[in-house]
Amino acid sequence: MLFAHPVLAAPGDKEANQGINAARGGFCKRAIPLLESAESQRHRPSSAVALADCHAKQGKLLKASEIYHSVASEKKEPGYTARDVAAITSAKKKAAQTDARIPTLVVKPVEPYEGLVVEINGEAIGDPSTPQRFDPGAPLVVVARADGHEETSQKITLKEKQRREIKLRLKPKPGATKPPQKPVATKAPEKKPPQKPVATKAPEKKPPQRPVATKAPEKKPPQRPVATKAPEKKPPQRPVATKAPEKKPPQKPVATKAPEKKPPQKPVATKAPEKKPPQKPAATEAPPGPPRRAEAPAEGKPGAGQVAERPVEMPEPTPPPRRKQRDVWLGAGFQGFFIPRIAFQLFGEGGRDVLVPGGDIALSTRLGQHFDLVFSVAYARFWMPETPFKPKGHPDTDYEIVESDLQALQAGARLVWNVPLDRDEVFAFRLGAGLGVGWTFLGDLHRTQAYPGDAVPGDPSTFVPGDPYRYKKCRAPNDPAGSFRYCNQLDYDADHYPGYVEPSWFTRPKGRPQGLKPVVYPWLVLPEIGLALRPWDRVAFDLRVGASVTGVLGGLGFRVAL
Repeated sequence: MLFAHPVLAAPGDKEANQGINAARGGFCKRAIPLLESAESQRHRPSSAVALADCHAKQGKLLKASEIYHSVASEKKEPGYTARDVAAITSAKKKAAQTDARIPTLVVKPVEPYEGLVVEINGEAIGDPSTPQRFDPGAPLVVVARADGHEETSQKITLKEKQRREIKLRLKPKPGATKPPQKPVATKAPEKKPPQKPVATKAPEKKPPQRPVATKAPEKKPPQRPVATKAPEKKPPQRPVATKAPEKKPPQKPVATKAPEKKPPQKPVATKAPEKKPPQKPAATEAPPGPPRRAEAPAEGKPGAGQVAERPVEMPEPTPPPRRKQRDVWLGAGFQGFFIPRIAFQLFGEGGRDVLVPGGDIALSTRLGQHFDLVFSVAYARFWMPETPFKPKGHPDTDYEIVESDLQALQAGARLVWNVPLDRDEVFAFRLGAGLGVGWTFLGDLHRTQAYPGDAVPGDPSTFVPGDPYRYKKCRAPNDPAGSFRYCNQLDYDADHYPGYVEPSWFTRPKGRPQGLKPVVYPWLVLPEIGLALRPWDRVAFDLRVGASVTGVLGGLGFRVAL
């Protein structure tokens, strides 16, 4: 009794601990009644935030937001533990994230309605044009009514982060609600008639201008003789016009040569030889084309059908020129890696799927006709959240929570073989391999001893192996109380507590194994397959997938010819 922690004797702590462990394990149906019972006996920020987490998982975002904001507004009190202080800090961030998930609804009338009342699920809304917040997935019944209009209703369901706006349009009842608005509209045109007499006075002043216009035509007679002299000058223009038709006769015989070819078809044997002599000088003037047409009818009594076949044979098939090949390309794009959980299990137990985003800049040059040599510089961020892991063959007490925020630069060269899928290489299949080196220039690797998350502090019998993905970080040796088998100073990871940073594999502290943080590492891709699309002469897009040392490689980028 003398060594018992005073917090353990507080009312509701047993329900709070059980509820928090159940909430972290994802058993919210079991956790909510326990946490609500604990809060009714004694309020703790840690149990309130866990209760809000469960409400948020179940879609009750309004209730979760209310609890988050309530905890975020609290201040640290003497009786609060470190877990309560951490809950207050996290409540501010979770409140903002939850508010962003809550959908809103706005009802905007297309025109003003007298006595408008809007109800949602039977509750009247004071100002429907302001956003109203609701839980996602909850069915909503929107009812609107106004004086002189029919009542309308609509059923909707909102999704997370949805910002929906309803334009309200009501149908008028068969009554006389709008007539009082018509006399208001008729008073405006009554003020327009006085403007018409003002317009009529202006035309009364125009008649005196008409006699002024009549005097002007009296002065025009002297201009008429001037106009008569102009037609006297037109006769010399007429002979100029007659010279033009004199040039047209030579065009007419050119046009008559075509009908002269038709007569030989009517008199088959008599008139055709008489008209061949004038066609011979015509053949000397235009050697390439007309002689063939003239010879065709001569041969063509038996072969008249050959005239229709020759236009098909005359054009020679000339293939279009091939698209010019470009030798040097400059490209950029997205490049990332996917490290599956099975990769961690090759060396131990635990781990998780990790996505490593990044990008690259590449310069490629053509080697021969179908090979490209690509030089690239890439960036990769090896970020991994808290993940349990222990080496193969080690006991459960050696589980650690590993975190990483490493950032790396990679330089390498790839050889790619292009297999064109069409004549102009609009589509091409690409197969290649590459190698290079990587350098982690920024970030750290953190390792912290862990203990079962379902254990009850102060009760060593509850510290038994469980789900490693629910393990928690040890705060210090035997902290929490009873965790001496997991949180200790006897193993090689004796100092792996919050704040510990793993050294690089080029350093080896005294009496401890070599560090595991990579600084310089090899980079290899084999094989790499992809598809290239070249819609324009100087622009191409590449999609590639490959297997690398750091995981499954994926990339999407574009190239520009230099």
